Amino acid sequence: MNRTLTVAAAQLGPSSADKAHTVERMVGLMEEAGRREVELLTFPELSLSPYFATQVRESWHGFVETSFPPAQTQALFAAAGQAGLHWLLPYAERDNGQVHNCAALIDPQGGLVHKYRKAHIPGVVEPRWEGPDIFEKRYFTPGDLGFPVTALPKVQFGSLICYDRRFSEAYRALALGGAELICIPYNTPTFGQPRAAAHETAEILLRAAAIENQLFIVAAGKAGTENGLEYIGGSEVIAPTGQVLAKAETDGDELVVATVELDAIDSLKAKWDFLPDRRPELYHSLTHEHPAKGGDDE
Repeated sequence: MNRTLTVAAAQLGPSSADKAHTVERMVGLMEEAGRREVELLTFPELSLSPYFATQVRESWHGFVETSFPPAQTQALFAAAGQAGLHWLLPYAERDNGQVHNCAALIDPQGGLVHKYRKAHIPGVVEPRWEGPDIFEKRYFTPGDLGFPVTALPKVQFGSLICYDRRFSEAYRALALGGAELICIPYNTPTFGQPRAAAHETAEILLRAAAIENQLFIVAAGKAGTENGLEYIGGSEVIAPTGQVLAKAETDGDELVVATVELDAIDSLKAKWDFLPDRRPELYHSLTHEHPAKGGDDE
């Protein structure tokens, strides 16, 4: 019997500090996912709040969750239970005095089955110029959970978050762990670049990663203009061949759905399986410290 899985990237348009309204919009997408028989869904990065890390803020702790399930999400968990799916909820998490940019995979019963904390934190602590920038280093501690892979009923699942997509080692760690599908939530401003060009850069990275690691990618992002900044949107589902199977058509809330053929991975590997041909004994430079030159945009 063929292994098929219906997946969705739940794109969100601009958000405000009104968390209840944001959750209401997410519930709407979740209910649509139930009607369309989605089995696995991801929301965008930091989906319960605006993307607050583009500014230096004195008041930001209200965007950080201190419990699980996060406050004010009861209706969302209820809708997910009704839909009967696994779903990835990205949010800012406080734990042991540190704040992480994290993503929690939740089962149809509302249980936490997988957690990932963003490993690569972009941007700066102090302003470099007037106006918006990426200040995630000011707010977030780098992830400490590695790159876990979790067995779901139909698929081996892994997750990355936004800036992680620029590091091929992260995808490869998941592939070596057996991942067949990676969800990647993101918030990526254009910073004045044409939106199509900014999205193309992100898409090239995702398509290359899918090809190199022979797996599916479900990427969900923020779209539209929030607090004066335009975001690339373009949430999508990508096959191990690099083919874009489905892609957002709007700059607002949108459910991007595709049914993926997981057996396609086995078919590809039967012809050409890349991992056994790796030469780890030659890759020492990948595991040694090098002088940091700083990170910038997501």
